[in-house]
Amino acid sequence: MLTLPYTRLSARCTKLPAILLPVIYLVLGILELPRYFAWKSAFFMLCIVAMGVVFQTDRFRSGSTRCGWMALLFLLLWWKIPVLTFRYATLITALFFVIEFFYGRLQTLIFITAALIAPAIDFVVNVFSFPIRLWLTGMAGKVLAGINPQVTTVGNMILVGKHEFSVDPACMGLQMMLTSLLCGVMLIAVYQRRYHKVLPVTGVFLLLVVITGLNIIANLFRIILLVQLGLPPETPAHDAIGIIALLTYVVLPLLRGVKWMLQRYGKAPLQRDDTPVLPRYGMALQLLLLAGIVAVATKESAPTVKMDQQVKQLPGYSYTSLEDNIVKQTTAGSLLYIKGIPGFYFTDHQPMICWKGSGFGFYKIQERFVQGARIYTAELKKDKSTLYTAWWYESRTRRSSSQLEWRWDALCSGNNYYLVNITVEKEALLEPEIQRLLDAHLIQ
Repeated sequence: MLTLPYTRLSARCTKLPAILLPVIYLVLGILELPRYFAWKSAFFMLCIVAMGVVFQTDRFRSGSTRCGWMALLFLLLWWKIPVLTFRYATLITALFFVIEFFYGRLQTLIFITAALIAPAIDFVVNVFSFPIRLWLTGMAGKVLAGINPQVTTVGNMILVGKHEFSVDPACMGLQMMLTSLLCGVMLIAVYQRRYHKVLPVTGVFLLLVVITGLNIIANLFRIILLVQLGLPPETPAHDAIGIIALLTYVVLPLLRGVKWMLQRYGKAPLQRDDTPVLPRYGMALQLLLLAGIVAVATKESAPTVKMDQQVKQLPGYSYTSLEDNIVKQTTAGSLLYIKGIPGFYFTDHQPMICWKGSGFGFYKIQERFVQGARIYTAELKKDKSTLYTAWWYESRTRRSSSQLEWRWDALCSGNNYYLVNITVEKEALLEPEIQRLLDAHLIQ
């Protein structure tokens, strides 16, 4: 006799948290991540569309607590390492926990989409794709040299006689990598609904790898066409070539490839007639997670680690300590920035991001060996002015230009790394300044 009243009471007890918890997490996301997302950008709008397209629940499999445990793990990381990426990971997995527990199990696609829209992934793609850009320069230069002997390559520059063509602005398609991956994920979701099949996780990741490769191929042909046709950046024809390359080498193959893979390897979802039973500890886990998120979000942030004290003040340079562990040292013709990086997991505000934010374009980017150290050099151009810059990563014991190398060493050894960026007005001054800084051992 108590079964029916108990069932009604349980249903009433679950309706309120099922509605309130998502609202709370969305509000916390807006409050905790005000600068993490470019809320008004076209890419963020695409992210919202992608989340809507891939969102699908299996209502016969509600009651899952897997996202709850993931959210607890990210919460501990957020508590120990207060970076925005862990805040986002905690809140999004907590939201997914509410959905999976009360409404139904989510498909893998929405987890992949949530990862792709994180700005940390955009940073990783832009920074770690830089060696690919240099490789594309060399490959495109070799192909074009077979057509026109006057073609040569210098760093990320392709020279056709007296005309210079920079791969960095021409390679904007690489910055569309995440857009292509999001489109691929949405395409998988659309075909899954159409054919009532689900692609295994291995198949989804295989498609993402294929999309990455297709993007690189599309950019190679895009660069070749732009240089061969002599189409400068910021022109309609320049943008049209990029769109044509993306459609031809990425979208069209995906239309057939996704359909074939789903028909060949897709599996029909299991149908269940029984009503799922919510585990009793699930609500306790929901409340524990909510309390932990509110506590960590409202606690006072730890004092910022001062890293500028380890930076040597050079004779002849004026010395200024700025915010965010940045030291600025200047002379009449040079500008030196030394930026402390608190840990291997932090972004580093490298010159290709900071100087571009000031309106400068990067040209003739090269990796060079100077006194046994690998460094990057480049030209900075804005309007009619040209500056010459070099940068590398340095600790007390090592120097490197490789993102993977310095981060791995920082993880294993615990050494603090600094980004060293020297910029001069005259090209003849760059080499002596680099050697002077390498001899000085800036980090003490």
